[in-house]
Amino acid sequence: MLKNLISLVAIASLLCGCAGKSGGGEKSAKNQEVGFVPLFNGSDLTGWTYGKDNAGALRKAGAGYQIRDGSLYCTVADGGNLFTEKEYGDFVMRLEFKLTPSANNGVAIRSPLNGNPAYEGIEIQVLDDTAEKYAKLRPEQYHGSVYDLVAAERGHLKPLGEWNQEEIIAQGRHITVKLNGHTIVDANLDDVKDEAKVKKHPGLHRASGHIGLLGHGADVEFRNLRIKEM
Repeated sequence: MLKNLISLVAIASLLCGCAGKSGGGEKSAKNQEVGFVPLFNGSDLTGWTYGKDNAGALRKAGAGYQIRDGSLYCTVADGGNLFTEKEYGDFVMRLEFKLTPSANNGVAIRSPLNGNPAYEGIEIQVLDDTAEKYAKLRPEQYHGSVYDLVAAERGHLKPLGEWNQEEIIAQGRHITVKLNGHTIVDANLDDVKDEAKVKKHPGLHRASGHIGLLGHGADVEFRNLRIKEM
């Protein structure tokens, strides 16, 4: 009888321990999202605006970014540069994106509303690295790169048509990009020493600005965009 009682106590302790670990894991996952707020509400473009031309007029292609099943998307005929109305300096941004063959887009950070965000701000490249048409690009033009400035580590995109998870961290001069759990960029902008490129990219010196989605005439979809300011 005593032996059976001890066995039951041991089993109960083991089950409690397993439950505690499971609960802790769920709590840890939730804690990782503490402080994040959505950038996109899943139903309309509240909080977003299109870029402006030199005359101050809103600039977009076709119907611009559209909404489908809680995600933002642009097509070959639609898109343009879509920006947050709010400006951000130091932050952690998380998002999901889905590519189609030869897809090309970008995530602007610390950008003004006018001019080319890749130069007047900073662009984190969004690209189908597997497309034959992009086979001869420079390293700093592939997905996740700080466009034209810092090359990302390749090989971590999911197959076309699947959702990718990306995290962009901007803290002072330090830019980090994580793709599907892999750190693909870990850069200090002050390490960009090429004088021609520094002159070409005045956005390198900006401490804050808008976040944007940069349509380049390709079918790309985004969802679960959220941000935590630091």
